[in-house]
Amino acid sequence: MAGLEFKNPKVQALRRLLADRSERHDAGCFVIEGPTSTAEAVRAGVTCLTQFVPEGSNAAIDGGGRVVPLAPGVIERVGSTKQPQSPLTVAELPRHDVAELLAAASFVIVLDRIGDPGNLGTIIRSAEAAGADAVIVTPGSVDPYNPKVVRSTASAIFHIPVLEAPFGDVI
Repeated sequence: MAGLEFKNPKVQALRRLLADRSERHDAGCFVIEGPTSTAEAVRAGVTCLTQFVPEGSNAAIDGGGRVVPLAPGVIERVGSTKQPQSPLTVAELPRHDVAELLAAASFVIVLDRIGDPGNLGTIIRSAEAAGADAVIVTPGSVDPYNPKVVRSTASAIFHIPVLEAPFGDVI
């Protein structure tokens, strides 16, 4: 039965969103892991589309999108951590216009070629705590919506605009 789950197009799409930067950007979606982050995303107004939860669980979050139950063990095999917390929530990537954002902002953090997901998440969390208006990462940096980055922001990514732009567009 669980083998059939992996042939499910929704599960395949979830796996690709977790694993592939270009898939996230092509689809315009990213994955949020766990009840606390999903609830915070909902509170912050992030558009959550679908929640993947273990069959028979009460892990779904109100406002977190359509609920898709998965057979036992599937979330553990699909998730990006050894013991992923459910729900795994697919949300829309926020869209920001660099020029508009810069015109309205007084404090912007610009990061050039940050390679480590944990470091980027920590910087985003710190920028939000320091009152920055936005975080901009240059091409060559880790994807700000990589699952490891999203987790390491401790939900700060839902409260501060984070976008990618070439260095020349920000100076």
